[in-house]
Formats: sequence, structure tokens, C-alpha cells
Amino acid sequence: MPAKIQPEHHNASSAGTMPGNRARNKLLREQQLLQLAQNILQQDGFAGLTMDRLTAASEVSKGTIYNHFCSKEDLITALSVDSLQRQLLLFHQVLALPGHSRERALALHYAYYRFSTAEPTLFLCLLSATTAAVVEKTSATRLAQRQALEQQLLSCCEQVINQAIADKALQLQAGRGIDQLTYLQWALAFGANALYGPSQQMGFFQGLEQQQLMLAGINLLLDGLDWTPLSGQFDYQQSWRRIAAALPQTQAAQ
Repeated sequence: MPAKIQPEHHNASSAGTMPGNRARNKLLREQQLLQLAQNILQQDGFAGLTMDRLTAASEVSKGTIYNHFCSKEDLITALSVDSLQRQLLLFHQVLALPGHSRERALALHYAYYRFSTAEPTLFLCLLSATTAAVVEKTSATRLAQRQALEQQLLSCCEQVINQAIADKALQLQAGRGIDQLTYLQWALAFGANALYGPSQQMGFFQGLEQQQLMLAGINLLLDGLDWTPLSGQFDYQQSWRRIAAALPQTQAAQ
């Protein structure tokens, strides 16, 4: 559990730098509050996360909590924003790696897998934050922030598809557009990662390994789209290992 968050103090002698300091302190306090909220989620799930519980854990006033988050739902959306920011950082890291367009698509799927296993609580916040009950009680500013980050993530995928088309590794067939291919890859990545943990807990598919499932699913989809080189022509197992080795290892992803 992080150290208790201290209340905000004002010093009249630092009036010249106070606005900048206040902004930095507010950002730091918000990050600390989000970490505390994540800890509560890990211990007690979404039902256990309340503003009163967060106030008690942080030792700041409830008014201070509400200065950051207008509701519990706004807090959940803020956690999803944190999740998306971390995913975007991983996306940018893997897209900087060398490789042809299909390897770059594979790299995005690996980054998604890496995040889902390293930060499972934040990963599941993405789904919870899309429910109508959460959206209705989230601030417009927070919703706009989330939408902008989602668009940046989708743009990374679109960038790779456009590269594949330009390189003639992929041809769009009639009735297929970049939006459709982007959605299919997103749906595959989210579904495969979100379902693996619960299915294992229920005793299903015990003999299946998550990374191999991810790679098999990606190859089935991209082979079906005739995105070259096909899996029978190229060693994507080696590509997956190379991408994994290029990023700092986390305990969950090893």
C-alpha cells in the first residue's frame, strides 16, 4: 500500500510559483489516489470501491477526493484513462521495433497481451468504464480524454494496416475497409486476453497456454486476410520472442 496522501498546504511566501506547484501537486495526488483505488479493486473488486473507502485509505478529505473525481464512476473512468495511457506507451515502444507490416501488427498484439497480464485490474477497468451506468455519471472532460486516447490506440493499428496496403502485403477485398480490420484485431486482442483468466479459474482449457493462444489467433485472422508473409512462410514464433525480448520484462509477462 502506498504512503498516505498528505493534505494540500499553501505557503504565501511561494506565491510566485504556487500555480505551477499546485498543478504538479494535484497531478501527483491524483496518481496516488488512482493507485489506492486500484489496490482496493484488487482486494475487494468493483463493489468494494467507494468514495468513502478511498477517503479513508488516503487520509485526505472527501472534498479533496471530489475535487479530483466527481463520482465513483468518474474514478473508474479515470482508471481506464490511466490504463489507456500505459497501453499507448507500450504501443509506441513496439512500433519503434524493426520488422515488416505483419510483424508490426503482431507487436501491437503482444503489447496488448503484455499490458493485460502485467496490469489485470486496470485492463478490466476498460470494460467497466464503457457501461452506460458509468458513462452517465462521468464528467464530460474525462470522457473526452478517454475517447482521445482510444482514438490514438486505434490510429496505431490503422497505421500498420496502411503500411501493409502500401507495401502490397495486404489487399482490401470488396466490402472490407480499414475500420473493419482494425475492429476485428481489437476484438480479438481484448476478447482473448479478457477471457483467459476467468476460463482458467473455472477449470476450462487447462492445457492451453495464453501466449500460444494469442499467436494462434492472430495468425488465423491475418492468414484469413491473406496478409503476407503467411504463417506457413515465416517464423512468427521467433518474431514474438524477439518482440518480447526487446521490452523490459515484468513478472506477469515472463
